[in-house]
Amino acid sequence: MLKTTNLAILILLLFHLTGCLTYRDIVNFQDGTTLGSGKNINDTIRNHNSIRLKPEDIVQVVITSYNKEEAAHFNLFSGQVGLVQQGMNATVNDPLGYRIDSNGNIEIPIVGSVHVQGLTMEEMRDEIYTRVKATGYLKDLNVMVRFLSFRVTVMGEVNSPGTYTISSQRITVLEALGLAHDVNLFSKRSNVLIIRELEGKRTYGRVNLKSKDLFNSPWYYLQPNDIVYVEPHRAKILAAPDPASRYISTVIAAVSLVLLILR
Repeated sequence: MLKTTNLAILILLLFHLTGCLTYRDIVNFQDGTTLGSGKNINDTIRNHNSIRLKPEDIVQVVITSYNKEEAAHFNLFSGQVGLVQQGMNATVNDPLGYRIDSNGNIEIPIVGSVHVQGLTMEEMRDEIYTRVKATGYLKDLNVMVRFLSFRVTVMGEVNSPGTYTISSQRITVLEALGLAHDVNLFSKRSNVLIIRELEGKRTYGRVNLKSKDLFNSPWYYLQPNDIVYVEPHRAKILAAPDPASRYISTVIAAVSLVLLILR
């Protein structure tokens, strides 16, 4: 009877331990022991892909020239040049962007329809420059472009879940988690899900925040409208004040009482 009792207590202890957080559960880049050691470590970045424009994206295009009056005819709004001189601090809500239509085109005054689907921002700028130059209206001109609809959504076990608008053209999964004020203690860092919709298809990727291999993952750099979901650790089940956790606690207490009586 004593051996059976000890075995039952051991099983209960193991059950408790499997649900508890450990130091290794909450530390990132655990296998990167040489990182920050003072050694010269240089990794070549090979997994960054430039944004390719697609329908429903919003882009800002501003055309300037020494001849301000003529250049104004190529811009949607007369106040664009002034805003550019102030730093182009427009947001998605500002009426300064072209929304790419279902055919992948934008309509620029005088120039007409310009097909931009599948182009990078730099390629779009060069294409618009060529088209404006071909009109012969502006001898000296400059084309400035900006991507206005880069948004990512961060959900799950983070401190500030939500949808965030990015002002740059590049963001990593770590930067996105930083915008959400980092993952919390109950996050499952080894299996973060990234959901991506591209060219009519939905794809899913996983990254491990606990490994330095994260930096070489094809999912390390996010794309517009990506969703980052951080799963909960099983320890949250024991900490959560829900009926299931109370049921487990009640069962453990009852079994412990029975074992004490038997002893």
